[in-house]
Amino acid sequence: MFVADLPDVPAARVTAAAERGARALGVEFPLIQAGMGGIAGPALAAAVSDSGALGTVALYKSNPEQSAALVVDTAARTRRTFAVNVIPEVAGRLLTDQVGALLANADRPLLLNSYGLLPEPEAARVLAAGHRLLIQVGTAADASVAAGLGAHGVVLQGIEAGGHHLGILGIRELLAQYDQEPAAFVAGAIATGADLLDALRAGASGALCGTAFVVTAESAAHPSYKAALLQAGAEDTVVTDRFSIGWPGRPHRVLRSPVTDAPQPLPATLIAWTSVMGERRPVPRGSAAAPTEEAEGHVEQMARYAGLGCAALRTVRPAAAYVAGFRAEFTAALAALREDGTAAAVPVPIGRPR
Repeated sequence: MFVADLPDVPAARVTAAAERGARALGVEFPLIQAGMGGIAGPALAAAVSDSGALGTVALYKSNPEQSAALVVDTAARTRRTFAVNVIPEVAGRLLTDQVGALLANADRPLLLNSYGLLPEPEAARVLAAGHRLLIQVGTAADASVAAGLGAHGVVLQGIEAGGHHLGILGIRELLAQYDQEPAAFVAGAIATGADLLDALRAGASGALCGTAFVVTAESAAHPSYKAALLQAGAEDTVVTDRFSIGWPGRPHRVLRSPVTDAPQPLPATLIAWTSVMGERRPVPRGSAAAPTEEAEGHVEQMARYAGLGCAALRTVRPAAAYVAGFRAEFTAALAALREDGTAAAVPVPIGRPR
């Protein structure tokens, strides 16, 4: 992610930044698993949280009953802090009920992870109930708005990230423009502990990862989607607007396919079927729906979201093993950071076959 000219930051300051990020999230380690509709379910969120990071269960377009069930199921699987992800611009009128599902069913202080700015009344409800608030943004201006809403942390999403984009800048540019409270986390091309160290040296306090968690054992992604990610490099991803049905107006980074590479948009004909909370639904070509394990049909033509960090992923592992490896990589990279802030030789990341 960061290839050169990183500032010389002493190891003690990097450690302090990581501790600050962990405190902001209420977890042991400042790594956030992204909310990914249909893929980030209770099993994945609980496994990540049990590993000391912040797991996230995605509500996406879930109705009130479905949202409540997802919160209750996740809470039953872990005693740790976890996050509930909402997407205000997609949820629309469902948003108030989704936030209500968190407030009514939380049996401990949790964290609302909002993709995009949250309306002020909803932010106030979350904070008044004693929960934490994390808001993902794509511009420095929106980061300031998030701070004004009382967010405990902001996620600065760069165009390196997989999925839908909230801005047009890379992580380095966003970090350079952010110089305020609360703690800043970065999203985009973070796949190893060494990546996290670089982000902390550049001014972040932690990171949010999506693509890396798609290929974990507990992820609900379709097996062929996982396999494609494990074989992909950064050059196999592209930012496009070809998967806008159901979520218009946001460019998105996905794996290349006949859909993205066609000179003109292909017809929005039926290409697959999937299930959402037990309900069978058709998938037209160009749908924003990611291929879950229940999808059938031309899965390779669906929206297979992928960030630039996919190049570091070469095996499916349990989420606990991935987080443990990530933390070990970070510890090794931190140990190699000299006290004057310059980096010594860092060993090959643990658990990343080359």
